[in-house]
Parts: sequence; structure tokens; C-alpha cells
Amino acid sequence: MKKILVTLFSLLLVFTCIMPVNAEEAPKAFTVKREAVMESYIGDTNHFTSFVTTDGTIVYCMDLEKNGATSGTNYTYSKTGDKGLLYIMEHGYPNKRITSTIEIDRYITQAAVWWYLSDTGQTSKISEAFKTTDKEAYVGIRNEIVKLVNGAKASKEASKTTIKMNTTNTNLGLTDDEKYYESNVITVNLSGADTYKVSVTGGTNGTIITDENGSAKSEFKAGENFKIRIPSSELTSEANLTVTVSAAGGKSVAVYDPSDSSFQRVVSSKIYTENVTDTLNLKVTPNGDTPGVVVSVPNTSANIPFIILGVGFALILVGLGIFAYVTKKKAKATK
Repeated sequence: MKKILVTLFSLLLVFTCIMPVNAEEAPKAFTVKREAVMESYIGDTNHFTSFVTTDGTIVYCMDLEKNGATSGTNYTYSKTGDKGLLYIMEHGYPNKRITSTIEIDRYITQAAVWWYLSDTGQTSKISEAFKTTDKEAYVGIRNEIVKLVNGAKASKEASKTTIKMNTTNTNLGLTDDEKYYESNVITVNLSGADTYKVSVTGGTNGTIITDENGSAKSEFKAGENFKIRIPSSELTSEANLTVTVSAAGGKSVAVYDPSDSSFQRVVSSKIYTENVTDTLNLKVTPNGDTPGVVVSVPNTSANIPFIILGVGFALILVGLGIFAYVTKKKAKATK
């Protein structure tokens, strides 16, 4: 029966997609508990203990020469794990499934951590019998451990993610149709990531982010640039804008030290991602009256002929009055 199960399990070794990356910040401390003692899947006496934190996060032991911690042991953040530990956590359980059985996946991942640290001189030497001659409970388990160890030793540091904005003018100008105040094209130099996001504060309710063709969007691919637009009808006073771009940075895993140094250190199975950002300040000042609004102004030039006619008529009346007055006075004098 065991031989049949050996064959079945060797056929069921499968790989699935990486689970979503955890973007939260690594905790500064936690408490662990012993979850279970696993079967010895290689040899007869290599029973590994599985550990989780009180919030259910799986952690793996790192120091072969020390004992595993007791339940309730406190751990504090020590440092970022090296590229090899990151590789094993990315490709081991729970971030990837390796076989059809979770306990075997955890056994493989724990063994890979010790084996990698042993081969790189970071813990005591792992047994040669475990690496070569000890019998496997199911065919293929040792091969899966070796795959993780070799991948860890061959892994390289990921390229550092950087992001930087540039523009030729930090003042927004009025568009030709006077509908918007618009920034110059803002270029983004991005390396180590495929996309970035844009946000803006300090504008009006109608402030939008657009691509170079004027289409509204807030997420862009590497190599794409953007603009900021504010409806001119909404701008009544000077505004100062803060534009922020962000992209997912490098991945990392965290190593923790126990409160009792006689226990093993642990590495958390969670993968953390640090975002990289850059900010740019822009300014916009309204150009006098609200652009695009037509103000009614009396057309005085059209009434000039009527004004001249009125003045001429008044002068005639004044002249007739004077003539009548003089004539009347002259007649009295003659009489």
C-alpha cells in the first residue's frame, strides 16, 4: 500500500500560481506557538515542528543547532532576510503549493531553509544522510527540496525600483479653448517596475489627471507621461498642487530573534513590498476674469450719431431763445 501511495504522491507534485503579495509593513514583534509535529518524510527521526504566530502567519526555523521555541515565546524584528530566503519563501508554502499535501509542502519548505543556510554557512551543517541516503516517505520530496535550495543559491538581488518626475514648467497655463488650466507634460523616469499610479491634492473638485492626449486616467505604464487639468470655471483663487507618483518596490522577507537566545530564529513566510514615491509641486493662478464667461458691456459707439443729433438740437433751441430775447429787447428800446 505504501508503494502505491509513493507512486501516487510522485505523480501529484504540482505547481500553482503565487498567492497575492502582502503589501503591509512587517510587524515589529509577535508571539509564536507550536502548531504540530510533522511526520518524518525523510529518514525515520527527522520530525519537524511547525510554527505559526498568534495571528496565524506561518514561520520557519533557521538555526539547526538550537531547539525550536516553546509556545508563547516572543519574537522581535531583526533584519531583512537575504535573497535566498526570499526565494524560498516566494516559491515555498504558503505562497506556492508544491504537492497535493500541505504538511509535505511545509516539510519541504522548512528543510529547504535549513539546507540553504547550511550550504551558505549561516547555520550548522545539515546531515549528509538527510541530503543523500535517508529514505523518503514519498518519491520526489528530496528533489523538491533541492530545487528550492538551488534556486535560493542562484537567486540574485532584484534591481532597485526608482521613480522620478520632471516637467519644464511648474505653473499651469490656460488652454486655447479657455476651458482648463493645464500643466506641461510631466515625464516619469521609472525603473524596476512596470506601472505607476498618480494622485493629486490641493486642486478643485474637477481636477483630473490625463494622459498626453487628454484622456482621464490615474495608472500608467512605464514610459507613459501625464498632465494635470483644472476646469477654469472652478478656479477662483491661486492654488498650489502636490502631485504624487508611486510604484511597487522590491520584495523582502523578515527575520526575527527570540526573547530566549537558546531558541531558533525564524523567518516569516509573508512577502512584503515597499512602495517608492516621488512628489512634485505645481502652481496655478487665475488670469483675471473667469475665462470663457462673456460679460455684457454697453455698445456706446453705436449711439454716437444720436448723441450728436441731440446736442445739435439743443444748440438750435438755445440759439432761438437768444434771438427771441434780443429781438424783444430791441423792440422795447425803439418804442
